[in-house]
Amino acid sequence: MSWLLGSVEPHIVTNLRAHRSAQSMWNYLKKVYYQANDARRFQLEHAIAMFQHGTLSIQDYYSAFLTLWHEYTDLVTADVPVAALSTIQTLHETSRRDQFLMKLRPEYESICSSLLNRSPVPSLDICFGELLREERLSTQAILEQSHGNSGMAAVAYAAQGRGSPMTSKNLQCFCCKEYGHIAANCPKKYCSYCKKKGHIIKECRIRPQNRQAQAFQTSVIVPPAATPVAHGSSSGAFSDFAPPVANYCTPEMVQQMLISALSAMRFQGPGHGGADREGT
Repeated sequence: MSWLLGSVEPHIVTNLRAHRSAQSMWNYLKKVYYQANDARRFQLEHAIAMFQHGTLSIQDYYSAFLTLWHEYTDLVTADVPVAALSTIQTLHETSRRDQFLMKLRPEYESICSSLLNRSPVPSLDICFGELLREERLSTQAILEQSHGNSGMAAVAYAAQGRGSPMTSKNLQCFCCKEYGHIAANCPKKYCSYCKKKGHIIKECRIRPQNRQAQAFQTSVIVPPAATPVAHGSSSGAFSDFAPPVANYCTPEMVQQMLISALSAMRFQGPGHGGADREGT
């Protein structure tokens, strides 16, 4: 009685003082404050019927299923007499196990059949342990197969004299340090010199080192390929050139063009010299 008086709200204690036994207090509280919860019971039954394993792990599926089932059981057995409560609970345990097994994904169908064919059929706790072991074995097999395929690919590339296959996921951007792209395509380019976005320090136009590199570029005359034209004297040893064309080139490009021009002059020189000697 003291526990009941200390557990209820203060304004209810006054109504319980007239009762001389705990049983009398319970009967009074049930008669006054009990409310049927058929709507909630229907909602829970519907939730259990529609509940499926889906993409959940065995542990998450088991926990979510028991949460629904325990609330449903508390509502259903609230009015069951004490003499029949044990029998009702046994029936509910069997139904709970069957409901849990029938909602698993199809990949667990074989182990469910194995569990149900045992005699006696194991409890829900034992079934849950067997399913956890099966899930671990399946996950381990998938990981081993994945590692095996990766190893075979690495061996194949090594046999061809190449390294591991390079994919976009393996590429790391030195600018933002993220994977999946290179610095040329980086959407987060940032210049540490001018503190602006859109380019890196090597591309900065106001950086002194970059401006000095641009100063080496010069405007040069690009001669077209020379064609010999026969003349009576050595003064016409070379053909007329097309009008000069201005083009901005790097020192390397200028060097390459000079080499090409000198090679052409050496190739044409002996032929024209012979023609001069024949005219003398």
